[in-house]
Amino acid sequence: MRRTVLLLTAGILGATMAAGCGGHDDDSGASSAKAKLPDGPIVIGMAVARSGFAAAYDLGPSRGAELAVADINARGGVLGHRLELKYGDTKSDRALGTTVGIDLLSRGAKAMFVTCDFDLGSPAAIAATGKKIVAVSPCAGSSQFDVPTLGPLAYSMGTKSAAGATNVARFAYDKGYRKAYLWRDPSITHTKETCAAFESTFGAQPQAEVVGSDTIQQKDTSFAGQIARLRASGADVLELCSYNPGAGTALRQLRAAGVDIPVVSNMSMDGDYWLKGVPDLKNFYYDAFASLYGDDPRADVNDFFARYKAKFGERAVTSYALTGYATVQVIAKAIETAQTTSGPALAKAIDGLGSYETIAGPTGYGAKQHIVTERPSTILSVEGGRTSVVATYAGGRKIKEG
Repeated sequence: MRRTVLLLTAGILGATMAAGCGGHDDDSGASSAKAKLPDGPIVIGMAVARSGFAAAYDLGPSRGAELAVADINARGGVLGHRLELKYGDTKSDRALGTTVGIDLLSRGAKAMFVTCDFDLGSPAAIAATGKKIVAVSPCAGSSQFDVPTLGPLAYSMGTKSAAGATNVARFAYDKGYRKAYLWRDPSITHTKETCAAFESTFGAQPQAEVVGSDTIQQKDTSFAGQIARLRASGADVLELCSYNPGAGTALRQLRAAGVDIPVVSNMSMDGDYWLKGVPDLKNFYYDAFASLYGDDPRADVNDFFARYKAKFGERAVTSYALTGYATVQVIAKAIETAQTTSGPALAKAIDGLGSYETIAGPTGYGAKQHIVTERPSTILSVEGGRTSVVATYAGGRKIKEG
């Protein structure tokens, strides 16, 4: 991470120094920058879930953002201005997103950081973009978190759900599985898109087929019917398109019924906070941004999670924490480039970054594409309650073992 942070902050420091010293040309640039950036800190509004089920997904990115702000401020801030985070709690309630977003705007937010999901994050994003403020979700994976739905000022640092599902489908095929069964959770867009991409990718492989599917709901208390139909299907792998707490309940009942079929899932299952509810879980695989257990193949990622634990006194809940850091990296770089916090100017700067290297991996946008369409997926395995890296996939191909 030090390499990535230094690349960003060296540029910010350089711009800060140029704005504060030098000859007449530099002085003119400094005046221009100051005219566009009022005195005082640059506020990033944090419209996130600090309570409710989505808090498990938002806590890590929020803390990642705090680490990024601390690093950038320690090196002089952005164009001489400190970054400041101000929080509002959406309580995992979509209906509160707009209210929280409006409140943060009234408290001076010049960019908005919203929940890690399209359904929950879009209300606050719309509140921000309606006032010409850029909004970024650190890890929303739905393709709807993009220009056609939310307009030109909303972005996701997350990777499209379909990209991760494609990598998981190819991983399952490479493991030798040929008959997949799907459990579809229709409650959010991410899980619907995940199942659709897995089905199309897996079914297109030679001698592979999707032999059946069932619907599961977060409110379900019994999965006996789905388990019985899975048993009868002849499937050799189950794709679980869901998230916690419902997914954990389904897995617990599946294993309690004596069904040990391999299960593959999505990055909503990242982290081990839920594993106590499924004792000694094995034959379970999912994709994530990274491993938070110290065995990621990237040294800077392992360094980041070590710093996280040292700072907050506990391990990150999920690898989503990386995307919170990366979100602040991109916002800071855009402000440095545009020399303003004007939403349209920041959007132009973000769109022009090209393939920008963040702690979460290569990140690039365009005028009509505001979600990351491709990024390597770390595939993790849970065996006996222990999680470890098994492979890295990108574009539906294995690029690294272990």
